[in-house]
Amino acid sequence: MARQHTKEDRLDMLLELGGGMCAWCGFDLARPQARPTRDHIVPKIKGGPTRLENEVAACGACNQLRGSTSPSQFIERSRSERLLEPNAALVADQLESLDAAIAKEGGMRKIRDYVTREAKRCRQLAQG
Repeated sequence: MARQHTKEDRLDMLLELGGGMCAWCGFDLARPQARPTRDHIVPKIKGGPTRLENEVAACGACNQLRGSTSPSQFIERSRSERLLEPNAALVADQLESLDAAIAKEGGMRKIRDYVTREAKRCRQLAQG
């Protein structure tokens, strides 16, 4: 049986994956005021699963501000309104991993098209 990771383990893995920075604003999550969190890329309210492929490390402020906004919309809004450069490549990588997992394992019919569409859009945003 596969080992279940604790919330703290999962956050540590996401911090390592994202270089210790918030995926949405680039803030150093090692700083005390950062309040690092696990943010669901496809929000749970929209059917997003709680699994590593659907999560990024984010500061508490960005996680709360983003809410259930789609990842591509939040990246665009962060660039235009907040003058920040989110890590669109990381978000795209995670969505592409989630898309591959859905294709392999099946299920998650409600979010399949959304994940595929958002992965493509975030990859386009990452490439400029």
